[in-house]
Amino acid sequence: MNRFVRSLKNEEGLSLVELIAALTILSLVMGTIYGVITFGFTSYNKVNVENALRDEADIVMSSIMTELYTVGPTTIETLSSGNGIILTRKDLFDEEPSTSQIFVDLETPDVKSQIRLGDPTLNPPSVKPIKIVADLKGSTIQLECGSIKECHSGLIIVDLHLQQNDAKGIPHTLNLKSRFGF
Repeated sequence: MNRFVRSLKNEEGLSLVELIAALTILSLVMGTIYGVITFGFTSYNKVNVENALRDEADIVMSSIMTELYTVGPTTIETLSSGNGIILTRKDLFDEEPSTSQIFVDLETPDVKSQIRLGDPTLNPPSVKPIKIVADLKGSTIQLECGSIKECHSGLIIVDLHLQQNDAKGIPHTLNLKSRFGF
């Protein structure tokens, strides 16, 4: 240590071996720091996208549950296309039953897949999409109650496949399968 301090006082500088050793140690430390920072940013982006997908899945499921509770259906049946359900409420005092549909609108060249809720029989139709960023390609809403057309009780099966790209364009997916009775 004393020799090193004396060499600095004499302003002779560092030898080539000392300089190479210092640069090697510095490059190892900087490489480690770069790796940790890169991993941190990648993890941060991944967690952000996964949280956004979970939030959107919650929005879709709460919208479906709200529609079910709002309509209060007496019967539920499967759409003829097979990718949704029709909720029908038949009151004793109303001549015309109230209906609502919950279905997955398949992807077109202009619009990505989305879930729509509402009554298409009204004028103008009140079918509105659930506004989310993720793509719902491959998602289904099905009814399980046996071989009857109209069901008074059974299971509604919601199978969501949400996909969203992160800032680097890497696609992240979240699959949610929910079953609930009515």
